[in-house]
Amino acid sequence: MLFEMSGLEDRARAILQFAVTYGFMGLMTLVSLVLMDRVGRRPLWLFASLLMAAITAVAGLVFHFQVTGPAVLIVIILCTVPHGIALGGIPWLMMSELFPTRLRAKAVSVTTTFLWLAIFSGAYLFPALTSASVRLVGSVGGAFWLFTGVCLLAFLFGLMMMPETKGRTLEEIASSWRKP
Repeated sequence: MLFEMSGLEDRARAILQFAVTYGFMGLMTLVSLVLMDRVGRRPLWLFASLLMAAITAVAGLVFHFQVTGPAVLIVIILCTVPHGIALGGIPWLMMSELFPTRLRAKAVSVTTTFLWLAIFSGAYLFPALTSASVRLVGSVGGAFWLFTGVCLLAFLFGLMMMPETKGRTLEEIASSWRKP
């Protein structure tokens, strides 16, 4: 849909560019496997949140000013970088690390359900967001700027609330949630 909005009329090429984009995200996910235990979850989250905020802001500009051609593919591929290396995988990893053993099974099932609902809602609501964005700011760029705001909130969450779990046992992580 985004590639078609950018002026790419050939549906087969749009699908090919979509496949290239997701192939690149798969590659970034493999990179995350290396970085997660070397860099740590929290620093990776903070970096990726800010990077994604910057990229979605630029994507908003690309769509707002109706830039066409390779720039659209590049900006969409760039969106996959922070998602692939941190924002897509860290929630799944940390769900199993954050909760104390006695609550872990139920807590992970609740957080997994919430995450799947959020992912589904985001995909389902994207057409409505782009329509509202066109009405409010004259382009789909506003939807990307909304995502920029969400990424900045994710950065603040990582800065203020997210613990580092790298190199810590599950018991150490659980005890860090207790009040002194």
